[in-house]
Amino acid sequence: MSFFTLRHLSGVAGAVLVSAPALAQVSPSAQTSATRLDPITVTAARAPQPLSAALGDVTVIDADTIARAGQSSLADLLQREHGIDVATNGGPQTVTSVFIRGANSAQTVFLIDGARVGTSTAGGAGINAIPLSQIERIEILRGPASSLYGADAIGGVINIITRRGSPDTALALTGSVGYGSWNTQKADIGLSGSQGVWNYALALGHARSDGYSAAKPGEPGGLYHADRDGYKLDTASGRLGMMWAEGQELEASFFQSRLNGQYDGGASFNQRAVQKIESLGLASNNRINSLWTSRLRAVKTVDDNVSVTSATRSSYFRTRQTQFSWQNDLAIAPGQVLSLAAERREEDVDSDTRFNATGRNTNSALAIYRADLGRNHLQANLRYDRVSSYGNRTTGGLSYGFDLTPAWQLTAAANTGFRLPTFNDLYYPGFSNPNLQPEKSKNYEAGVRYRQGGTTGSLIAYHNKVDNLIQYQGRATVVNKDATLRGITLTAAQQFGATSVRGSIDIVDPKDNNTGQQLTRRARQVLKLAGDHPLGAWRVGAEWVLSGKRSDTSYNASIGQFGANETTRLGGYSLLNLTASYDITRQAQVQIRWNNVMDKDYELARGYATPGSNVFVNLVYRP
Repeated sequence: MSFFTLRHLSGVAGAVLVSAPALAQVSPSAQTSATRLDPITVTAARAPQPLSAALGDVTVIDADTIARAGQSSLADLLQREHGIDVATNGGPQTVTSVFIRGANSAQTVFLIDGARVGTSTAGGAGINAIPLSQIERIEILRGPASSLYGADAIGGVINIITRRGSPDTALALTGSVGYGSWNTQKADIGLSGSQGVWNYALALGHARSDGYSAAKPGEPGGLYHADRDGYKLDTASGRLGMMWAEGQELEASFFQSRLNGQYDGGASFNQRAVQKIESLGLASNNRINSLWTSRLRAVKTVDDNVSVTSATRSSYFRTRQTQFSWQNDLAIAPGQVLSLAAERREEDVDSDTRFNATGRNTNSALAIYRADLGRNHLQANLRYDRVSSYGNRTTGGLSYGFDLTPAWQLTAAANTGFRLPTFNDLYYPGFSNPNLQPEKSKNYEAGVRYRQGGTTGSLIAYHNKVDNLIQYQGRATVVNKDATLRGITLTAAQQFGATSVRGSIDIVDPKDNNTGQQLTRRARQVLKLAGDHPLGAWRVGAEWVLSGKRSDTSYNASIGQFGANETTRLGGYSLLNLTASYDITRQAQVQIRWNNVMDKDYELARGYATPGSNVFVNLVYRP
């Protein structure tokens, strides 16, 4: 698929902005506080339910929050949420790790519109190639969720929902153009609407940046190369739906992105990685009767990564996943829902590195029971996975909530999870281990939640024991170990008139039980605070992060390996970000984001740079 260039896309988006109706500027007296509806989540139980009814530790990042994010990447946005730590190898275009509750990055399942994306060779997903411009909503489910989503969901699940059509408008246009530090340029345009039985949405985006050096000079490991490491990112997504009868819909969707990002690997050559993510899906959503709904879906996803390491050398890893699912939701009694589903996932890998095996299949069946019975709330999950070459895996989850008062609720949960070794873990020449066992986890947690008017808060304690944790040890060895992930999370949000304040404290102990050492690249203590306040047509805000120390493993670029049991301590840091927006009209807005105001020098991964003080200005049109 061909993509718009920045010049063409900026012109189209700019035309949309300029042609916006010249409505009167919003005055302070005309501004009113919008009633905040309870968000809907589908990830916590694989079916729609109010966020306040979900028993898990769930966050929904809505469209308004995403629209105000400005220059932020998906990783930046996730890092502002409680229970999540992020590390990059030198910039938004480089390899990005997401740690939920101290779990390894490969222990998080990433979904696009409910379908898995990611690599079966390295594990995890290339979220650096997923821009915010294509996203309508993000749902985060923390804690083991293999009983809902199968293998790898030990840390949690992140579900990225792409833009959808506007059901009440024949044609709605959106667009934005922005410019910032390091010659960063972004532009996107979207159109959506409905006509008769049809509804549709299409979004296109382009971004580029000259960037900064991915590696830091003078750091051990020999990674540094004296140049800037920038990127180009092109994306497109769309969907087409046909409501052929009441409660009966056919839907086709696609997502595609291509990131060409430079990185430092210690050589004089300007190294780069080309990351492609694709998803193509068909679904049939059917209301059989007032008590029974059905969803049949087929999705194919591709994760393709090509690393260009010299003028004559490159390497590639490609993962294709074909997924089929059929889910039926049955209202079996007032306040009680039973969901039954069958799934099949086919993984196929291709690489210029020779693997002893290049595919595996998983057949699954699961049941989810939810009940809201007065002050008592229950969710029980049971899933069976049959994996070729690994046999059977059965996982379960049980969550309970009790309403002490209309505002206070006690919760408790127990869940199991598992993760399969990747193809790199099993077959990569030089450091693989074909005798690796799948990881297994048992998680227990308890919490208390408060929700009253404009005030919300929660306190959650969890203990996640992971057996057979897959870890790299020494220069060329991957082994099974045991680990414990335990912690406490405190969150609070308060509305003081027009002012919103929110914050969280995470105290995490992700420990290797064999050595007693802290797992790398994640902090044990993190404090996050944010707030915003309207001033006439302006809205101003601030974000502050205070992170504790973390450890990392030294890397030697000259031999391309991690050091044998060589660990180093990365210092803690604090970051202050400022935001502001100005409503030009009811539909057009200028946004300003100033990140790392104090220009702090810090590391998330040893030897790799992080952004200094930077500014981004965005012009947005939303009907």
